[in-house]
Amino acid sequence: MDHDHVTLAKEERDNLDIVKEARNNPDLIEIEAYGHLKGSALLNNLTASTLRAKGRIIVPPVVFYNQSRTETMIVVHLGTELCGHDGIIHGGLLATVLDEALALVAMPALPNYVGFTANLNIDYRRPVKSDQWVVLRGRLDKAEGRKAWVEAWIESLDGNTKFVEAKSLYISPKSPLARVL
Repeated sequence: MDHDHVTLAKEERDNLDIVKEARNNPDLIEIEAYGHLKGSALLNNLTASTLRAKGRIIVPPVVFYNQSRTETMIVVHLGTELCGHDGIIHGGLLATVLDEALALVAMPALPNYVGFTANLNIDYRRPVKSDQWVVLRGRLDKAEGRKAWVEAWIESLDGNTKFVEAKSLYISPKSPLARVL
C-alpha cells in the first residue's frame, strides 16, 4: 500500500472534528481497532487485513467506548472499491462493518467476552456514497446470561443522516471457545 496515501488518510481521520471531540471527551475510551488480533488471526481478518488498501478501508477506524462499554462510536473511511453500484457502497460491506460494531458492544456483556452473531437484521435507509468518512454507533440493549441484544447504525459525520440501522442477537457458546473452533 502506498505509504503517502496511508499517512494522508490518518491525518485526515485524526483531524475530523468528531474524532478530535471524542479524544477530548474524558467519558470516552479510545481503543486500537483490531488490537486484540495477533498473527494469523490478524492476517486472515476481512476488515483488518483483506479490505485494507487504497480505495477500500485505507486506515484502521478509530474506536471509542463509553466507560461501561455499552456504547461505541467508530469512524471509518469507505473507499471507491467497496461498491455494489458505481459510487454506492455495497450493502454486504455495510452489513459487515455493522456486525463488527454490534460485536463491540455485545462481547463485553457476554461470558468470557466471546459470542457469535445469531441473527442480524438490517434496514437500509439511504445509499452510502463511496469515498467518505462515516460514523458507526452501537449500543447494548440488554444482556441475559449467554445472550446480548444490540443495535447499531451508520450515520453521516454530522449525525444528520442515518444511512443504515441494524439489530442483532449475539450468543456466547456453552463451552469454552477452544472447543467450538
